[in-house]
Amino acid sequence: MSEYTYSAHALPTPVTAPSTSQQELDALQERYAALRLEALLTAPHAFGSTHALESAFTPEEWRGKIWREDAVVLVCVARPPGAPAFDSDNQKEALLDSQSTWVGSAIMRGPLPGSEYELQTSEGAPPLFGSDAEETKWHMTAVFASAAHRGCGIGKMLIQKGKEYSLGRTAGLRGPSKARFRVMIHPDNFVVVALYSKSGFVDAGRTTGQEAYRANGDLDGWDKKYHSLSDEMKVYWTTANVAIVMEWVGQI
Repeated sequence: MSEYTYSAHALPTPVTAPSTSQQELDALQERYAALRLEALLTAPHAFGSTHALESAFTPEEWRGKIWREDAVVLVCVARPPGAPAFDSDNQKEALLDSQSTWVGSAIMRGPLPGSEYELQTSEGAPPLFGSDAEETKWHMTAVFASAAHRGCGIGKMLIQKGKEYSLGRTAGLRGPSKARFRVMIHPDNFVVVALYSKSGFVDAGRTTGQEAYRANGDLDGWDKKYHSLSDEMKVYWTTANVAIVMEWVGQI
C-alpha cells in the first residue's frame, strides 16, 4: 500500500462550499455512508453505534449525520500509482474523482462552548479547561481507517488534519489563542490509545457511554442505542465510567 498517495480533506458542506451542486452533495453522501457502514461492520467494538442501526438510515438521516452545523467530516483519500495529480486546493476534485478511494474518516465537532464541552459525569468537580475567551474546544469522533489501508498512517493523518482544522478556525477568531482537541476511546482499544499518545494527547479522565453519545452530538443515535440494549446494559451504559478521555492543546 506504500505506493498509494494519501491526503486528508475537510468535506465541503452546503454552507462552507455553496457552489457544490446537489449531485455532488449526493455523491459525497453516498461515499461517506459506504465508508461509515464499512467501519461499523469491520470494527464493531470501536464505535458506540452499530451496523444494524445505521444500515437502516434513510437518505434524510444520512444528510443529518453529515451536514451538521456544529461539525465537519474529515476524510482520507487514497490515490493509486499512476493516477493523474489534481489541484491540492480543489477539495471536490480530490474527493469525487473516480480514481480516489475513501479510506478513512472522522467527525470534528466545534468550536463548542465550555458549558457543552464539560462532561456531565464530573460529579461537581471544576472544569479542567480554559474559558471560551482563552481557547476553542473541539471533539473528534468516529475515527476510522479501512482495513485494506491500515498501517499507512491514515489515523495519524486524520488526527493531524483535525489539529490543523481546529487551529485554523481558532486563528480566524478574535481572542482565543489555543485550541483544545478531545477524543473518547473504547477501553479495549489499546492501539488507538497508543496512537493518540504518540500524537501528543494526554489522559483526561473517564466517562460513560451515554456521555460519549452526548459529546458526539448524537442524541438521536443515543435514543436508538438505548432502546436496543438489555436492562442490564442500559445500567452499564449510563453509569459505568469506562470510556477513555484524551486531550491535546495547541497554540496558534
